[in-house]
Amino acid sequence: MDNDTIRALEIILEEKYDKNSPFALLRHLVPQNWLINAEKGSTIIYQKDPAKYFYILLTGRVMIMNRISWSVDSIIDYVEPPHILGLIEFIMNIPSYTAFVVAETHCCFFRIPAADFIRIIRQNNELCYNTLIVMGKISDHSMNLAEKKQLFHPKDLLGHYLYLQAKHKTPYVCPLTRKALAELLDINLRSLYRHIDYMEQNGFLSLRRGKIVVEQEHFDRLAARYDDIIF
Repeated sequence: MDNDTIRALEIILEEKYDKNSPFALLRHLVPQNWLINAEKGSTIIYQKDPAKYFYILLTGRVMIMNRISWSVDSIIDYVEPPHILGLIEFIMNIPSYTAFVVAETHCCFFRIPAADFIRIIRQNNELCYNTLIVMGKISDHSMNLAEKKQLFHPKDLLGHYLYLQAKHKTPYVCPLTRKALAELLDINLRSLYRHIDYMEQNGFLSLRRGKIVVEQEHFDRLAARYDDIIF
């Protein structure tokens, strides 16, 4: 059993699985209930439930959400692979999950009992190191997010996002709806409309049939503002 689980973890942590068929190499190695298909909108983890399992995100995108008395279902972050949900709670000796995890798209997960995962990586240096690499990527993402929120005015969250997207190809046409973009950047929707107007008026973007478009001239202005920022 452990040998099969170790092989499955090697495939997952080294991302050697097929993103179009993530379970193909795993279904003969582990119990079927460890392989989870989650449809868009489904809740994977409930806040305050006992943190007995790790959910390793193989494909898709999830929302991390918190619920407090004065703010219901606030989106804290969006997460894509590689990510091990529940690992922080276990390491920090927190007995229950600290947030809700909701599938924003169709997602595939590998669910493993936390105690089994920890026992195995304690005995396997390679798996332990690969887990550390994943945790490094998670920490880097979290630190970048915190730094942006601390340093950036909300309009710069938009500007920097457009700069990063257009860096790969211009013209860049943003495929997201205003609502999805506001949620992604954690910006109030009404404020996002104001920031888009400001950036259009100042030559950072244009609007074409309602879509945000970054042409080369817009990208040059964005680059002049954001190119030397290091995260």
